[in-house]
Amino acid sequence: MKTSLFAVSLATLLKSSFSADKMDCGDGVNLCGVLTLASGYGPNEYAASAPYVHGLWPEIDSYGTSECIAPQSTTDPTKLATCYNNGTNNDADQLDFEQHEWEKHGCCAGAEDADDYFDQVCSISTAPLKVMSDSKSSGGDLDAIEKAVTSAGYEVFYKDTQYSQLYLSACAGPDAKWKTSPVADFVKNCGGWDPSNNDDNDATACVTSQHGPACSSDKDCSDITDCVRCASSGYCTDVPLSYTETN
Repeated sequence: MKTSLFAVSLATLLKSSFSADKMDCGDGVNLCGVLTLASGYGPNEYAASAPYVHGLWPEIDSYGTSECIAPQSTTDPTKLATCYNNGTNNDADQLDFEQHEWEKHGCCAGAEDADDYFDQVCSISTAPLKVMSDSKSSGGDLDAIEKAVTSAGYEVFYKDTQYSQLYLSACAGPDAKWKTSPVADFVKNCGGWDPSNNDDNDATACVTSQHGPACSSDKDCSDITDCVRCASSGYCTDVPLSYTETN
């Protein structure tokens, strides 16, 4: 991963480039999303000799039915995660990138803290990255890498041809431990959440990474402190519709 990827992700990558169908977590599943893995064939800062992990993104808001479950601690990461540190990055720039990933995505992933989040990212990305690396080493292009990943049992929810990345379907059960899983198996692999955990109707304002009051339309949220609209989850949110799932 190149050192300026953080700057590129903030400046140029918009969710408009991500045109996959909205992800449905399924009944009794509160957390689902995508594990984004880059092939290294991407342009400019996305070019790399070997595939690498990009991020784990809960599909919240207009991108899916995943809840945004806040961590016990929102403190930014202060050290490089093992799978993000390949020895070629500028440590300061790379840490900036990790902090962006944490603030944009990790703070909705139900992890205990940043260390827990990145430990999980590294853990679940190791095996599929090995498959991608083997395919690329054999001369495989993105299509061949996708075929290899699929043959290995992983579901590719979306293939990003612009930046040469694969988005693998993933979910987390009540223990908030993420795993790769086909969407059709989310309920089997990640179900069993307590419905009472979703009862945020006592909220009186919108707070970052938490549900606001229940709503059925934007009008219901217009006079509530710090709320900007009614999200697809059925709760008011402080996240504007222009929220983008940048890298």
